[in-house]
Amino acid sequence: MRVRRTVLGLLGAALMAAGAGEASAQSGPSNLSSHDAGFFTELLTGRVWVLERPNSARAADRGVIWGIHHAADGTALACIHLDGAWQARVGRWRVVSSPRFRTLYNYHDAGTEPDPGQVKGHVPVFYDPGTGRLHSESVGTGVWFVLSLGWVQESWPQALKEACPDLDVPAGLPVNAKQTSALMEEAVAQDPGAVLRETPGAHLRAPGTTGLAMAAEAPTVTAAELLRFLAANDGHVLESPAGERLVLALGAERDELWRLDAGGHVTDTAVLLPSADGTRIAVQWERLPRRLEYRLGDPFPLQPTGERYGAMAFTDRAVASGRQVALPFGDQGVIALRFLKGGVVTAEDVHGGTLGGRWRWSRGQLQVSLDGLSETLAWSWRGLEAREPKLFGLDARSPDADSEAK
Repeated sequence: MRVRRTVLGLLGAALMAAGAGEASAQSGPSNLSSHDAGFFTELLTGRVWVLERPNSARAADRGVIWGIHHAADGTALACIHLDGAWQARVGRWRVVSSPRFRTLYNYHDAGTEPDPGQVKGHVPVFYDPGTGRLHSESVGTGVWFVLSLGWVQESWPQALKEACPDLDVPAGLPVNAKQTSALMEEAVAQDPGAVLRETPGAHLRAPGTTGLAMAAEAPTVTAAELLRFLAANDGHVLESPAGERLVLALGAERDELWRLDAGGHVTDTAVLLPSADGTRIAVQWERLPRRLEYRLGDPFPLQPTGERYGAMAFTDRAVASGRQVALPFGDQGVIALRFLKGGVVTAEDVHGGTLGGRWRWSRGQLQVSLDGLSETLAWSWRGLEAREPKLFGLDARSPDADSEAK
């Protein structure tokens, strides 16, 4: 597999050559949120974001905790510290999808357009599953800065109950009696176990989506991290910030992305091409006259879904079963192939012997090259998908058919 063998060296050299790009809203990379809108909505609903505003204009407002309770109906109950005083506020909150930032969070003016450049506008948001840290970032004069920094918990701090006694928090929301300090460092130390870590689905994040401000304008992903991500997601469905579903198909000859339609069928193929100077990877689509580029070191735009694409799952089953798979061949015939690990395939010849060869997925097709045959055999996944039970020598009505086809 070419990516596994050579891209580590390519990325390592490219990252050193690229250095730290300027993380500005105008010329820098997109500040992609770490997870999709559905994840953050589930993370926050019915819970409290305890946070500080580390870049508040007034020194008296820094290092002091805020609390925002996120009700399922979109109501936001907040106890905040502004202009040196405590304030209780009731507003609205929502998390929206964004083709530019993947996800944007807003709690103050939820009816405004989702533009992080607006005052009180929507902002990218980032969750670290290992530490439980949740933070948002905003943009000033072309430079990103940390807006809110904290964690999510399932209780209301005692200190905030005392600071905003008139705030009508839900009756069923427990008060955390351990958190008596309104100072950020003391509050987290008083009950570190309150921080929600490793929440369901948190592992499904693209490398480098940690926030440009938090990275202090340095590259957010290393060569090794990107390589591990690509290897782990070979044959899996990825999702773009705009919600497009794509399949990563790494191969010995070339590396591809397949675009899927709503039914999961392949509609276009892109080839991944490193630039001449080794600092970018171009994504060249075959059917659409579009050429996109990814600058090495920037947040990677494609988010994992954890879903193994059906085509690759098919050959996974073929390899695991050890059975011959009967594929259509010629006008009415079939060819029996046995798929092995590492892209190896065998077939019986007319004399009862065995032919060796290689198999791979490319352009949504299963392609097989057998020794001694100049022609590459190819079957579209869409055609194979409908015939799968019979391909394994099973009747689709048999009890085993469903278990083999899943």
